[in-house]
Amino acid sequence: MDHIRVSKVEQMRLVRSGNNTEYVGTLHLTTHHMIFSAGDLELWIPYPMIHSAILVRPPRRDSDDNVHAVYTEEQALEGAIRIRCHHFLFVTLRCADIRRLYDVFATVKHLACVGSLEQLYAFDYRLDTADDVKAVEYDAHAEFRRMGVGVTGGVGQHWRVSEINREFQLCATYPPVVAVPARISDTTLTYAARYRSKARLPVLSYLHANGASMTRSSQPMVGLKQARSVQDEKLVEAIVATSEPAGMVPRFRSERNNIIIDARPTTNAVVNRAIGAGSENMDHYRQCRKVYLGIDNIHVMRDALNRLADAAVDAADVSATASDLGHAEPAGMMARIQSSRSSWLNHLQNILVGVKTIVEAIDAGHHVL
Repeated sequence: MDHIRVSKVEQMRLVRSGNNTEYVGTLHLTTHHMIFSAGDLELWIPYPMIHSAILVRPPRRDSDDNVHAVYTEEQALEGAIRIRCHHFLFVTLRCADIRRLYDVFATVKHLACVGSLEQLYAFDYRLDTADDVKAVEYDAHAEFRRMGVGVTGGVGQHWRVSEINREFQLCATYPPVVAVPARISDTTLTYAARYRSKARLPVLSYLHANGASMTRSSQPMVGLKQARSVQDEKLVEAIVATSEPAGMVPRFRSERNNIIIDARPTTNAVVNRAIGAGSENMDHYRQCRKVYLGIDNIHVMRDALNRLADAAVDAADVSATASDLGHAEPAGMMARIQSSRSSWLNHLQNILVGVKTIVEAIDAGHHVL
């Protein structure tokens, strides 16, 4: 509460991008949300959802200092706070009281820009009494049982729960409890983990009702010398075999219906061999085939999203300016997005095609890694 300079502002004006309607209502600033209400409109914006907030000061008038300058109501409305959110919400706030506008900006700045996790509301909040608190703890064993892992006679009878990662000694980014094929020992898991980047060995993420599974892992440490791991190959083979009645893959089956998904473009996977990583050599993984999704890395995706957002902001600004001046809008939203060359829709297409591939495989009873 120390950073809240003002908790409630009446007669606040708000405009959302894509809608030139100006709403006049009340803005509430709490420790966790900005809340704007005007008639039937109620807009909640959590502070962590704010990407950026820009204070547009009105032109200087009677003082050299904008903070202490005296403005008429009309002059004060030339100032604004432009807020961009991570989920493509863009709002502009204006107020006839310029000092109130400055106080709102200072409050949002302090609550949205935190220096550590402990400053977030979830860590700062304290109940006045613990009488009504009901402890809710995530139980990994119960969740795996819900999916059928280890249940005799069920689709997960050939899976088991392992606590090999207790105290995060095997993999720092995996939970202490993981589900793996029942016929694979913890010793085999230890050796298999050495073959995967950051020891993220294949473990169960989801078990479908038809016995098909979705497992996850990091890239294998293949390198230029085409290194292999017998333990990793046995682990993948055991995953494929979990849907078989006897828990073993028939010896002479030649179909490759199960899928190893590599989300990267093929070029990225090949280049990574130079740093000792790479992608699975399918000659060593029976019953599986490789599918590349062609999804670029996080840096390319972030750049594409920023280009798209910037184009949307520019289009909204042009639209608002043209509307204020009574002119026709020179360029539409879609035209500016296309000219930004963000390729964002292409990235989304690759992701959705990948989702479709995975869902269809699991629905058909095939395993996906």
